[in-house]
Amino acid sequence: MPEVYNGGSTPGKLMASDARLLIVGCGNAEAGDDSAGLEVVHRLSALADCGCELRTETAPGVALLDILALSEVILFVDAVTSGEAAGTLHLTSLPSKQLEPRGLGALSSHGWGLTEALELARALNRTTPRLFLLGIEAATLSRGSARSPAVEQAVELVVEKISALRHLLLHSQAIATRKFGPSDKSFPGEMP
Repeated sequence: MPEVYNGGSTPGKLMASDARLLIVGCGNAEAGDDSAGLEVVHRLSALADCGCELRTETAPGVALLDILALSEVILFVDAVTSGEAAGTLHLTSLPSKQLEPRGLGALSSHGWGLTEALELARALNRTTPRLFLLGIEAATLSRGSARSPAVEQAVELVVEKISALRHLLLHSQAIATRKFGPSDKSFPGEMP
């Protein structure tokens, strides 16, 4: 069951808003670096007000279709595995041919993920929001393992730079894929 945060420290009702970014942290809390997206949302929810609506998603499926209706701008934060160094941040518009989030791919037994949710929304003539992915390059995905130090640093950087990231996404129609190595503090970069 997803947790919903109202931008503060307590779970609450999620309100759609033109002025706020919805951040959906995805992953598996028990699988090392796959918990990165969930941890970003957890840490942001501990702030007095990060200026964003927050939600966690641990079981992608048809519920993704409902998430698409919650905001005009949505950022999915999830672990990715592209072969880059652990802790590398990937920021891109969705759908993306270069990156697919681990938890939002077609991983269920019915093959239902974000791509399928977007296709169904289009088939139903539903308006889709501007979608972005912040992928955090994973090192370890083993069940029961801890997050790697590089991913832990990436999570800290995302939380530290949330204001700049929010501004960038709310004022961008699309973003070409951007990559920030583990020691690159220029994240999230300048407006396109």
